Amino acid sequence: MDLTFFPLTLDAIDQAAAESLCLFVASDERPLTGLAGLVDWRLTARLSRLVRGGQLTGEAGEAVLTSPGPRLAFRKMFLFGIGPSGQNDDQLQGHVAEALRKLAHAGVRDAALQLPPRLSPEVGVRTLIDELQGSGRTVVFAPEPQKMIAALSKVARGQARVEQRTVKVQAPAPPVPVAAEPVIAPAIESEPPPATPTRPGRKPVPPPPQRYVPAEPKQNVFKKKKK
Repeated sequence: MDLTFFPLTLDAIDQAAAESLCLFVASDERPLTGLAGLVDWRLTARLSRLVRGGQLTGEAGEAVLTSPGPRLAFRKMFLFGIGPSGQNDDQLQGHVAEALRKLAHAGVRDAALQLPPRLSPEVGVRTLIDELQGSGRTVVFAPEPQKMIAALSKVARGQARVEQRTVKVQAPAPPVPVAAEPVIAPAIESEPPPATPTRPGRKPVPPPPQRYVPAEPKQNVFKKKKK
């Protein structure tokens, strides 16, 4: 079993290549939060519309299969209801285990999910190890992936070998500055007259104004010949 941990960000969702996306939805959390909330935002409130239309209630045992569409890099999206969010670890663990068994029955071996926030990391990781046996791969989103890794180290002691990896999403590189094109000054057709030199302590003498003198009309040099 391969467990990969991602931070709970939109960039991580875009980079987590998995076949199926698994969302746990509580019946009393409106608007949706966590991974479901980020997916709902990316899908322009598509999950919220399912909630308003009654197709998604979040009641315990509910299972909805739909296509995520072109805005997410997953082929399938499973929505599992877990009931009220204020349940204890045993109750939440039972709902998560039931959802993971439904994924296995559907033939899903490559899934991305976030455990319910109120479920303790140790109990959540133990449920993943117990239900996801074999060579499958699971991407786990968490606000603090290091806590999930620490819980995995405690739970996995003395059990079957679990391959664990931590993937950190790097911030996008700053854009490369584009060199500005050189500014070419327009050619000056005629240079202005030189300024009159000034003496210290005296104001500069302005140049004399230039007057426009019209050109004299040309005289007709051709004369009529006398007959």
